[in-house]
Amino acid sequence: MEFDDIGDVDGVPVRVPADDGYRACAVCGGDCELDTWLSANGSGVRIAFVCPEHGVQVVVDPFEHLR
Repeated sequence: MEFDDIGDVDGVPVRVPADDGYRACAVCGGDCELDTWLSANGSGVRIAFVCPEHGVQVVVDPFEHLR
């Protein structure tokens, strides 16, 4: 899978899949809004793409490539 760098967090690169199909709502096809959060179980940061009408569409682990 190919990734795009979207910045960094404290010097650690943040990457998301290069195929941006995950950014569209599966129900209405609309653009999703970006939301980030730290996971409650201490496993790191997650990026969610959220449709304002239909909720969370996908959650991306930007550090998956480092595991």
